[in-house]
Amino acid sequence: MASIKKLLWVFIIGVVCFSILPNLFSGYWLLEVFSNFKLQYAVISIVLLICSLLVFQKKSLALIILSMSLLWNAYYILPYYLTNTTKVDIKKELKLSSVNLWSGNNETDLVKKYILEEDPDVLILMELTPGWEAQLNTMIIAYEYKELVARTDNFGIAVLSKFPMKSSVEYFAESTKPSIVADLKIENEKLTLVASHPVPPLGQAAFESRNQQLLSIIKNRDRFSKHLVIAGDFNTSSFSNHFRKLTSGDLKDSRIGFGLLPTWPEDSPILQTTLDHMLVSDSLKVIERSTESSIGSDHLPISTKIGIP
Repeated sequence: MASIKKLLWVFIIGVVCFSILPNLFSGYWLLEVFSNFKLQYAVISIVLLICSLLVFQKKSLALIILSMSLLWNAYYILPYYLTNTTKVDIKKELKLSSVNLWSGNNETDLVKKYILEEDPDVLILMELTPGWEAQLNTMIIAYEYKELVARTDNFGIAVLSKFPMKSSVEYFAESTKPSIVADLKIENEKLTLVASHPVPPLGQAAFESRNQQLLSIIKNRDRFSKHLVIAGDFNTSSFSNHFRKLTSGDLKDSRIGFGLLPTWPEDSPILQTTLDHMLVSDSLKVIERSTESSIGSDHLPISTKIGIP
């Protein structure tokens, strides 16, 4: 029993450290990785609370520590489940889908089926390779307006639109990975879409490059129209301090009110977190937000319906 109690304390201290430290000390890449799993830490904290009630005679300290862990994680999770009931008159709706194809994905039929069934007004593609461009050529041609950068690495990107669109390929914060900035004309309204896919934070240099690329987009906010969407695989979750900086102005996470909707890793639901995002300006109303079924990629695709007041 003594060894069980010691092991339980190891888990209690561990879950508290993994919950809190990544947000208190977010300047180091390896620590920040652990910020991505708040839901998992919350579940573990509940399990440990139950175990503490059963194992410890003196429970107070364990219960206080685990309650602190649970509340800390709940602070990041619960806003995604609080629905905004404010009614807004919508003049125009826009359906967007963002798909991380994964350069190693061979399930072309699943990808094509998803695109045909979703039939989005705007389709954003991540990890677009020359091979994927060839496979999806018929669907790409079906969109009158398009900007594509097919690459042999994991950072090809495309924006396809049914609405008139003026677009350009840009490199934010001197990144070597392309982003696409597109100005869409939706009847009498203008909407700017920025699609971006920074590098994964594997090492301090890559971590800083990712952060600088995302922050550079936000620092360019004045360049873009009032109606703004920033979408892509950000290689950071909704729980990271660096992600939360992106929503400190007039941008909000489109997940708010619809749940966490994790997207990666597709094949490990127990570890899934929120790497694929759509940020929208406060001037837009998120009508629907969903994560779709597997298309063979290591990421799940996301679909969002946005209303323009």
